[in-house]
Amino acid sequence: MTAELDAPVTVRPCARRPACCHHANAMATIYAARHLRSPARPARRRPRAPRRRSSRSSTTTITTTACRRATTTPRCPSKLAFWSVCSLALLLAFILLSPSSAPVPRSAPESPRRSLHTSASSTASWGGAAWEKKVRASARVRRARGLSVLVTGAAGFVGCHAAAALRRRGDGVLGLDNFNDYYDPALKRGRAALLARSGVYVVDGDIADAELLAKLFDVAPFTHVLHLAAQAGVRHALVDPMSYVRANVAGLVALLEAACAASPQPAIVWASSSSVYGLNSHVPFSEHDRTDRPASLYAATKKAGEEIAHVYNHIYGLSLTALRFFTVYGPWGRPDMAYFFFTRDILAGQPITVYESAGGTHQTTISRDFTYIDDIVKGCVAALDTAGRSTGSGGKKRGQAPFRTYNLGNTSPVPVTQLVDLLEKLLKVKAVRKVVKMPRNGDVPYTHANVSLAQRELGYRPSTDLQTGLKKFVRWYLEYYHPELAEKQKHRSSNNGKGSRGHNGSSSSAR
Repeated sequence: MTAELDAPVTVRPCARRPACCHHANAMATIYAARHLRSPARPARRRPRAPRRRSSRSSTTTITTTACRRATTTPRCPSKLAFWSVCSLALLLAFILLSPSSAPVPRSAPESPRRSLHTSASSTASWGGAAWEKKVRASARVRRARGLSVLVTGAAGFVGCHAAAALRRRGDGVLGLDNFNDYYDPALKRGRAALLARSGVYVVDGDIADAELLAKLFDVAPFTHVLHLAAQAGVRHALVDPMSYVRANVAGLVALLEAACAASPQPAIVWASSSSVYGLNSHVPFSEHDRTDRPASLYAATKKAGEEIAHVYNHIYGLSLTALRFFTVYGPWGRPDMAYFFFTRDILAGQPITVYESAGGTHQTTISRDFTYIDDIVKGCVAALDTAGRSTGSGGKKRGQAPFRTYNLGNTSPVPVTQLVDLLEKLLKVKAVRKVVKMPRNGDVPYTHANVSLAQRELGYRPSTDLQTGLKKFVRWYLEYYHPELAEKQKHRSSNNGKGSRGHNGSSSSAR
């Protein structure tokens, strides 16, 4: 689009130059009379005989008439030159004074606003017998009393792990993802390839595509939906706010509409966020605490989603469960998360920025309730297993349906400085730290989950501490991005193990 707008305009000469010039002169005279309101009165014209109507357009008729006049009534060259100059002057004045052409003052450079783009194949046609066969095969249940689950955002971090876990236990799983470029789509394709090897088909499409959703629910009668598709990230909302509204609000509504129209209606478990607690100062965060003061647009869209979900539960009888995730980390994670890009920058020798609180909070350094991916997946699966049925039919509510909200966290906040210490130890590289005050970019200084409700009703018990989880993440990261470093570390660990065994053996023989 930009290239088209910037292309030079080429004026092609016309074979009938006198006629065209005369036509331009006539149009310029009309423009001057109407818009410039010249006090000079135009000369009175002789009345013309009525012309026969032509089937051609009005533009063609005017041009033809001008051509006839030019051939029958020759003009003086001096007058022709005069009117040509006037025409050009009026044309230039019109262009230069047009509001759309007025120069816009430049401001200081800003961070680039990047709009999210889906993959080229996501706009490709879907449907057909072969496509429907793949959808049915992927959604088919393979165990007694199993679930048939549509997992949106299946090529995302949590979606990939959750879909794989459901598939391993014999549930039918169909994925949906648009593979947008918020971060490297190749990583998402890699996750989808893992799922494909286990028999999970990921449909390339958008959650806001109502026609596609209707088709999916028509082809496969899902019992449950695990809705994990969303535009994530707190800071990116300052750059591209509309992408959050489209994905987190409009996308959720499109899914709920499709679920209402489905028969049978599925139970829906979906990802909210711990960010809805916003500026809440009561810790640990409980499901009953205030969530009416979001600190970011991302948090506001998630809070809006919770309110919208309540409406669909109340009016249409949809079974809805919201899960508030607390800082999820682990293998195949998101590159926009701190633990991920800290690892990247430490290995590259680049400085990392560590925020500290501006004061008035629980501690000077920023702390997060880091929760390992396996614990989050256990909570998602438990929420699906305990979700009651939707009670709507034909767009009407037939009875009371469950409406639930749970925190899924680790209940052990860790300062970000301690996270960096652990990464230095695991990577065996010293980080170059740059400590700055936390900016007002939507982030909150402290998160801490109260998971007592999830423990009581879902049997949720997180079991992975940060050091163990980071060790698994670093192993995956090195194997995925730096296989040569992974091989060196593996070789070093094996040599250390041999030396340790040799030392123990000699001591034993001495005794």
